[in-house]
Amino acid sequence: MEIRTAKGRLFLLLSVIILFPMAEHCFNFIIGTKLQGYFEQHPDVHFTPQKWWDGSYQKEKTLYLNDSVGFRPDLVRMNNQLGFTFFNMLYGTDTYVGHDHNLFSEQYINEYEGRTHTADSLVRSTMIKLRRVQDTLEHLGKTLVFTYAPSKPYYMPENLPDIFQRYGAHQTSNYTTFRRLSDSLGIKQIDFNALFIAMKDTSRGTLFTKQGLHWSFYGSLLAADTLIKFIERARNIRMQDLVITRMAFSDDARGADNDLANCTNLIFPVTKEKFCYPEYHFTTDSARTKPSAIFVGDSFIWSWMGNGFIQGDVRDWQYWYYFNEVWDVKAAGGQGQVQHIPTYNWQKKMMGTDCIVIVYTAPNLGSLCEKGSFIERMYSLFYPGQK
Repeated sequence: MEIRTAKGRLFLLLSVIILFPMAEHCFNFIIGTKLQGYFEQHPDVHFTPQKWWDGSYQKEKTLYLNDSVGFRPDLVRMNNQLGFTFFNMLYGTDTYVGHDHNLFSEQYINEYEGRTHTADSLVRSTMIKLRRVQDTLEHLGKTLVFTYAPSKPYYMPENLPDIFQRYGAHQTSNYTTFRRLSDSLGIKQIDFNALFIAMKDTSRGTLFTKQGLHWSFYGSLLAADTLIKFIERARNIRMQDLVITRMAFSDDARGADNDLANCTNLIFPVTKEKFCYPEYHFTTDSARTKPSAIFVGDSFIWSWMGNGFIQGDVRDWQYWYYFNEVWDVKAAGGQGQVQHIPTYNWQKKMMGTDCIVIVYTAPNLGSLCEKGSFIERMYSLFYPGQK
């Protein structure tokens, strides 16, 4: 074919477009930015006659080539950007775009609408066990605090996508059920979900960002301050104070303030917003008390590690992530290994601490009713053989 003709030049251009990703796959001459979020990278497969004849080689090789094609991250971002720009859709994620470009996780919306509701009888049984555990710990001189991390759909239901607006919060969601039954049983708890809703119109800074899933950096500070005051009253002590010296705002997100947006893998930001990052510090009064504490729960606790609350106001702390991974100051600083509950003597550690703080957001509350949860294991420890 004559290259000088229009058809020839078009053929050459298409050939380059087709061959360029193949060349990048083979030689990796351009190092691009990796995709954000969790996804499973399929490994390469070795050829064997058996795999060829049963068809598994072709299937696994196709998955590997699809995941490792040259410029795949950039092509994914381009496809995602086109879908968001023209159709307001986010591909490859469980994130929805609501009003005013607020992002919502499908998991949180499902809980808000009562689609993942755990049976009342099961929640009641679990909370009765927690009350007995709480009483036992108090007799041992320890403080147990059960807290509800906030959930974005409850905080701003008016910004949910139109497809969910007609449903509204379900009367029997896990959050409402746990809160109602815990209240009736007298469990010591802090409802950050209700607190954030009450502060929505009076807060000096944003409690939930448009592009985030968790409480904002500023919201995590207010939550930490509330927990400090709660423990002070419960244990009749004075802890180090959180002191905010100046409110400051930024156009750039820090930490988890845009964690949902990061996972959308777009070329351009979802939206522009002001993030609140106040100047603050924790007092260092040697006359005050730093209780030891264990934090048990989901990813909302990471914010307390990020803003310095746990390190600044608690001594000898540990974070039991989903009651599975054991994080301490060495593991968090990269100087030690993360341990795991199945092979860790968590019973001994718990008996040597002052406070146990349970932190779960609404979509994860149901996991507390499962066999092997922290509440179930604690109950079996104090009341072996009892149901």
